[in-house]
Amino acid sequence: MSRFVAALATACIVLVAFHAAAADLDDRLDRQLRGAWAILGHEVYSSCSGTYSDNRVGAAGIASKAGRRFDPGELVKIDKIKVKRSRVDLLTTFSEPVLVAIQDGPFELYNERECKAQLIFELPREVVKSGDADAVLAAIGSALTLYSSQSAAMDAADWNGRERRPYPDDYEQTLVRHEIWKAEQTNTAVAAASDRAVTEAASAAEDIEDGADYLAGFAAGAEAMQAIDLGDCPQLVEVSFTGRRKSPPSDKSKAWERGFSDGQRIVFHTRLARDLQGCYVPVPPSRDP
Repeated sequence: MSRFVAALATACIVLVAFHAAAADLDDRLDRQLRGAWAILGHEVYSSCSGTYSDNRVGAAGIASKAGRRFDPGELVKIDKIKVKRSRVDLLTTFSEPVLVAIQDGPFELYNERECKAQLIFELPREVVKSGDADAVLAAIGSALTLYSSQSAAMDAADWNGRERRPYPDDYEQTLVRHEIWKAEQTNTAVAAASDRAVTEAASAAEDIEDGADYLAGFAAGAEAMQAIDLGDCPQLVEVSFTGRRKSPPSDKSKAWERGFSDGQRIVFHTRLARDLQGCYVPVPPSRDP
């Protein structure tokens, strides 16, 4: 048992020493690298989706599953440093965003997206364990060049000069036409849904029967439907009637059940037609030259 305790104590001492060295290394790298600007000496990849895309830095180049490639010389800002058992990660944000085309109906629109990359440097475990910051910085320095400021980096010969491509010349007019189109599409959908609701309400009204049992069921169904939440405008355009079934009281005939269903239908569609009137949107004025 004493040998086990001694071995356990030794393992704990080694583990504590490792974490202490790693913490010291993390602090030193953080002081030297966080917030720094750098130009990458190799290609880099990013999904440009707001998250850091993994880029493993090796002697043969970069390995990454991200889909968008950037040429060597990309200018990045170092956001954070992570020290792990046998690697150091640099979390970087590119100085220039990208424009990503999206299609909405007949319109090609553009989203400006920020691009990020996590540069992963695999290192001998002994280097991290010893807290050898100079060795880590040397490994990192083989893949990028640090600069004191963004302007200094942009003046350097190794910057690739990439800038976000401009929006099309008539893009402001495209955005206005797109907003007009969206409003018209919305209003067309609202009008169609309103017409369907009115038609369904009229059909339900035509089915109303005479008879005490039917009318008692109709009143119960109408009351049951009063508390239903039809949702907001996008839901109102798509909602369909789903009434609940209820067996008639023991002293009522099957006519009560028909009345209960019709009472729900007419209240549902009448309320739907009314609520849809508040879903029309103003159509922006055209500003074409």
